[in-house]
Amino acid sequence: MKIILCKSHFDGPISGADETLVTYAAHLRKAGQSVSVLLMYLHAEEDQYYQRLLEADVPVSWIASNLTQNSFGAGRKLATRMFYTFPASKSFVRRKTQPMLTAIAERYSGACRRFFETQQPDLVHVMTPNAGAAVMIRAAHDAGVPVIYQELGIPFNPPGFDYYHQFASVLPLCSEIAALSPLLMNHCREELPPQKGLSVLPIMSQELANGHNPEHHRDEKITFGFAARMEELKGPMVLMDALAIACRDNDHIYLNLAGDGSQRQKIAARAKALNVAGRYRYHGVYTHPEERRSFMERIDAFVMPSFTEGTPNSIVEAMAHRKPIIASQVGGVPDMLGDEAGLLVPPGDADALAEAMLRLAADSDLRHRLGRAAHERYQKFFSPSVVLPLLLHTYGRLSGNGHDGANSSGNGHVHPWALAEPQKVE
Repeated sequence: MKIILCKSHFDGPISGADETLVTYAAHLRKAGQSVSVLLMYLHAEEDQYYQRLLEADVPVSWIASNLTQNSFGAGRKLATRMFYTFPASKSFVRRKTQPMLTAIAERYSGACRRFFETQQPDLVHVMTPNAGAAVMIRAAHDAGVPVIYQELGIPFNPPGFDYYHQFASVLPLCSEIAALSPLLMNHCREELPPQKGLSVLPIMSQELANGHNPEHHRDEKITFGFAARMEELKGPMVLMDALAIACRDNDHIYLNLAGDGSQRQKIAARAKALNVAGRYRYHGVYTHPEERRSFMERIDAFVMPSFTEGTPNSIVEAMAHRKPIIASQVGGVPDMLGDEAGLLVPPGDADALAEAMLRLAADSDLRHRLGRAAHERYQKFFSPSVVLPLLLHTYGRLSGNGHDGANSSGNGHVHPWALAEPQKVE
């Protein structure tokens, strides 16, 4: 099969969607598949995701001219600075810039269609609901190429993302829509217009995140980890409040943070105000799987206190490293953890989060038991050995190049979320 993975642009430096695309592409290439990546706008040469694609020998193409790319990049940098300086400006900036972004992307609809007609792929796989992705979906459809759109979160979320209403108008052109978990597929069924079908395609973790023994920490010091964009919806301020509450009852709790975002300075200020500035360590942004592995091996448990989520890559990475999880009960997170791989708490509840942290800090047997269960679920749901066969089966079914049983791994294991046939939307 000839597969083209499509995205408007790389969102870096910390993007679950970029991570998913690069991981899929790298493992498809490793499995001998003909796979390439098409972007509407090429990102900077030093972008970590672009570099990882080059390292994996995955061809990368782009549609927009250099002038447009430079203008687009400058505009994104300006918007990012505004977001950092004035976080409340996000909704306003998005409303004002969306018509311009749509007009720019539509300017390249003809070039995008000609690209697909020239390349003649068996399938086009599009991610992320933005103007560039909408143009790619329509162009592939007009070129007669089957399209699968993968929803990497929850439709119409986060709140204030008004463009999704416009983006949803192109979804009926897709052969199928894939969600990241059964719960998220139900969200798609309830919130999207009628589609040809829905299925599940989970994320998967790089092999580098697997097969390493975790470091053993002294029981008296328990380190929790958080790795994500430092934005309000990821809950870092709630986590800092919970850290302060937990430290009142346990003097051996610490926190490692990785990531960046508009709330990074606010987090530091909150920690100082709560008198826990000495209890956390900021590790910056990890840009390579080896740095991710190093971060995960230095923590005892992973925390993700988001207000809204799909199935976070960082949780999968922590599960691959045998780390117990504390996470908000939102999106597809309950599907990820099941009943045995972690503790779920209500989003925004610092007291409940602190209670869960104290529970894990006080019980090493519980940490080890949840960590083992987390790794078992990683192997069963998110390892390349089980996700890649399902991905290939889905591609083959939609392109007409598949065969029965292709969603099984080499040992005959069928992914628990696999569907024999996609579910129709009523």
